[in-house]
Amino acid sequence: MKKLLATAALSMIPFSLATEEAMNQVLGAWNQQVADYEAAVKAAPNDEARAVILPPNAREVAPQLWQAINARTGNRRNPQGRGSIPTFEFEKPWALPAVIWILEHPQAFTAAFTEEEQAQLTYFGNALVDSLVRVHYSNPGVGAACPSLSATSSVREYELLQKIYQRNQHKGARACAALGMSLMLNNPMVSSIEGSEAMARAKRLYYLKQSILLSGKDTMFGSRPLTEMAMEQAYFLRHLAVGCVAPRLTVKDQQGAAHTFPVTGKPNLLIFWSPADVAGANMVRDIDKIKSQYPGVEVCPIMPHAAPEEQQAALQELGIGSSYTDDAKGTAGTTYRVAQLPTAILISKNSTILYGGAPDMKLQNALESIAAAEQAAEKAARPTVIIQEAPSAPEPQPAPADGEVPGLREMPEF
Repeated sequence: MKKLLATAALSMIPFSLATEEAMNQVLGAWNQQVADYEAAVKAAPNDEARAVILPPNAREVAPQLWQAINARTGNRRNPQGRGSIPTFEFEKPWALPAVIWILEHPQAFTAAFTEEEQAQLTYFGNALVDSLVRVHYSNPGVGAACPSLSATSSVREYELLQKIYQRNQHKGARACAALGMSLMLNNPMVSSIEGSEAMARAKRLYYLKQSILLSGKDTMFGSRPLTEMAMEQAYFLRHLAVGCVAPRLTVKDQQGAAHTFPVTGKPNLLIFWSPADVAGANMVRDIDKIKSQYPGVEVCPIMPHAAPEEQQAALQELGIGSSYTDDAKGTAGTTYRVAQLPTAILISKNSTILYGGAPDMKLQNALESIAAAEQAAEKAARPTVIIQEAPSAPEPQPAPADGEVPGLREMPEF
């Protein structure tokens, strides 16, 4: 029904004019707003002044940009059956910057449609990605779309990155596509199409190497240099991926004594958290519950560095007994490349990483697996005692009467 509604709505869209000039005007104004905002933030004297500076409102720009590229241009043959499919200005090469902007601001694009236009939103969202698949994949500038594409868990977007990597002639675009695929293969929903876990890991490493080889010193992946992003991924694959030997780190307790983790010979759960984060504080507050539920696991909560009196005041306010702290350089967080708080790292008793990321059901399942394995090991280590009953004595047979000959035993059957 939604598809029928979308088709009916599209049939009423007029063949109006949408031009590259109109698109450039909208994007030029947006880029100027972003530049002004960044300059104001940089010039602000303190955090309070920065907090009152409002970023540009993408929702105001999205309707104007969409109007500049969404006019119908005609029809093309439907490759999957009879009939035809409408074509639009955003399928033309000059419209690629607008398509990339929409991919980078999906919520603003969604807000440009009313509730009654949700069928159109679904149609056009698919049509924009289809324009990349059919037309824009060979454009040298399509590399700028790769960060947004790789941020999804869609197999369709992964296959689009493959097409860019294989068929685009520009090295920078191919480098961005290769890094995007390497990032997406960290998602089980995407890596499953490559077959085994070993094959997915091998391809992830291959695409990562290719991204470095193809990139230039000025190649960007979003707002960061591509080589910088690629080196971060290389560090992760070498040191922090599941199965890697966990890096050792040293943190201090509330009394200033140094402790090294992971503790060898037992599973470790590192929890990077901050008193300012509710989810992390709640998790650390329940550490006693975690320890009682998984008694064999060494739990190590690590909070950012702060003055001892500030740490103590924060812990008292939250009702938390104690926590380890990172050093002033944030060495522990950097070692494990902690990008958000809270982050949990589960390490086996053999010091290999079992899980890394936000505390969720996957972490709980990994902890349950550890507990089940320990229970099985304990059960297997217990000596097996077999109690056998003493053999019962045969029932006494009555003695034959005088002169009576005992009967022969029956022949057994074989």
